[in-house]
Amino acid sequence: MRQELAQLGGGAHALAIQLLGNADDAADAVHDAFETALSRPDAYDAAKGPLKPWFLRVVRNRCFDMLRRRRDSDVPVDSLIDSCATPDEALDTAQRACAINQALARIATEKREIVVLRDYLDLSYAEIADVLRIAPGTVMSRLHRARLALKEALNTDGK
Repeated sequence: MRQELAQLGGGAHALAIQLLGNADDAADAVHDAFETALSRPDAYDAAKGPLKPWFLRVVRNRCFDMLRRRRDSDVPVDSLIDSCATPDEALDTAQRACAINQALARIATEKREIVVLRDYLDLSYAEIADVLRIAPGTVMSRLHRARLALKEALNTDGK
C-alpha cells in the first residue's frame, strides 16, 4: 500500500493546491493524508473500491478541514494563492496557465474540485462519484455546470 500511495502523491498534491490555493498548505494536507492512511491501514477497504479515489477523498477532507480553520481565523483565502507563472515557462503557456488558475480560483470550490478531479487528475466519473460521495449521474451534470462556470470566468478576463 505504501508504494501505491507514493504514486498518488502528485495528483493528490495537485488537488490540494487547487482546493487550498497554496503549495505549502497543500503539501501539509497531503502529508497529513499520508500519515492518516499509513497509521490506519485498516481504514481502506479494497472491496469497496480502488485506492486512488479513497486516498483523494482523505486529501479532500483534510483540505476542507484546513479551509474551515482558515475561515475561523479570518485569513482571506485570496491572499494565500501562489503566483502561477514560473520564469522558465514560455510566455504564451504561462499566460494561459495563469488565466486558467485565476479563473479556477474564482469559481466555487465544489465546481473547482470536480474540474480538477476530471481534467487534471483524469479520474473516471465513477471515481469522482466515489471521491465526492455523489451519484455517478450527478457527476456529469455538475462537471458540465463547473466547466460552464470556468468558461464564464475565463471570458470575464476578456480572453
